[in-house]
Amino acid sequence: MLRVETIDLSYGASRCLRGVSLEADPGKITCVLGRNGVGKSSLMRAIVGLERIQGGRILWEGKDVSHMSPADRARAGIGYVPQGREIFPFLTVQENLETALAAAPRGSKVPDEIFTLFPILKQFLRRRGGDLSGGQQQQLAIARAMTARPRLLILDEPTEGIQPNIIKDIARVIRLLARERNFAVVLVEQYFEFARDLADRIAVMVRGEVALGGPVETLDDEAVRKLLTV
Repeated sequence: MLRVETIDLSYGASRCLRGVSLEADPGKITCVLGRNGVGKSSLMRAIVGLERIQGGRILWEGKDVSHMSPADRARAGIGYVPQGREIFPFLTVQENLETALAAAPRGSKVPDEIFTLFPILKQFLRRRGGDLSGGQQQQLAIARAMTARPRLLILDEPTEGIQPNIIKDIARVIRLLARERNFAVVLVEQYFEFARDLADRIAVMVRGEVALGGPVETLDDEAVRKLLTV
């Protein structure tokens, strides 16, 4: 399980995260909501080690990973799908997937289940990542993260700029990974309706803080929407 405990993060004199706490359990989906610029992506980058926190701690499976490198966190089972996908445009689909094997156990290969979840990637193994559509690139980014065999999957706005049919496919895969593969999933999203339908827990961020959070069935929809329009 993931436990983020009252972490602080600053960029110079600008304080980005203020005492933020978050939980994500195996088999469950935690969704972080909020408007642009409230610290959602910074929180995700802190969890995976791309930003150094100044206070609090991050626990993964009972171990304090707050000062571990991003590579060591990946080896510990933390997978990351960044905002904007960040695939390698001049590498093939196969090569993009294989870049994640550095964080997998020695001798690992790209798991066959990836092509069951994203069959289009099987067809395009030799196609360059930059030649894929936006939705296909997002599927590739999720598949690449899964290649390292994580137990925690962090996804930063995976539906951004994606056509509706691909959004449904991505939601199906996220739900399957949590419910059937027992992944802990943390998902950043801007759209409450999508999050409400998918998540077990929701945390709403405002100005670097979690202003409202808890199991999705306990939250008042109008209170959440109000925070998203502040």
